Amino acid sequence: MAGHSHWAQIKHKKAKIDAQRGKIFTKIIREITVAVREGGPNPETNPRLRTAIENAKRVNMPSDTIERAIKKGTGEIGGENYEEVLYEGYGPNGVALMILTYTDNRNRTTSEIRHVLSKHGGNLGSSGCVSFLFDRVGIIEVKKEGMSEEELYEKAIEAGAEDIEVGEENYIIYTKPEDLYQVKETLTSVGLQVERAEIAYKPNTLVPINDTETAKKIFKLIEALEDLDDVKEVIANFDMPKEIMEASL
Repeated sequence: MAGHSHWAQIKHKKAKIDAQRGKIFTKIIREITVAVREGGPNPETNPRLRTAIENAKRVNMPSDTIERAIKKGTGEIGGENYEEVLYEGYGPNGVALMILTYTDNRNRTTSEIRHVLSKHGGNLGSSGCVSFLFDRVGIIEVKKEGMSEEELYEKAIEAGAEDIEVGEENYIIYTKPEDLYQVKETLTSVGLQVERAEIAYKPNTLVPINDTETAKKIFKLIEALEDLDDVKEVIANFDMPKEIMEASL
């Protein structure tokens, strides 16, 4: 999983750059709106909303923008009615793709995703065609500073985590989806800086990619998909050597 973890770290850095340009504000606003509709407007009783607000603050989203997003979710302010929709498909070399979206128009979103996949050597599949290749998990990333790997492992396991990976800058902690927020709060309470916390998908089967040209095609496809306004995130089950990955970006 080392190659895939390295990609996760790169995506995290890219997200920070995107945030500086304002590119991910729209995506976070939609996450806040959907979280409110699912669990209510109180972040104290809605952990998904609490995490979305923390993500918004992390990228310096203004407080009034956050408040407007919450009011859109409650219906106090009119706006689009977004829903969370998962698309499945394939990229170059048979790499499986899970495409997470927030959309107010499924027909538009489906058409846009199909077009991008076709243009970049992929194809859209039916529901369930690749989801068995991924596990739904809670993912927490924390800064390495302040705690050794052994100390973190002990505290994370005690808090309910299932596994830990060591990235270049962060520890990556995996939990059951229902345990994510409890583990996150525990780690925060002992002084660790949480960089990311969300329920997502983790590949359980990896496709090895060992040539730069194929790697470039995969990254171009993922970037094109994530440039779509409706797409929140793309998870792919590739694995490749670090040097191939960095040479392809």
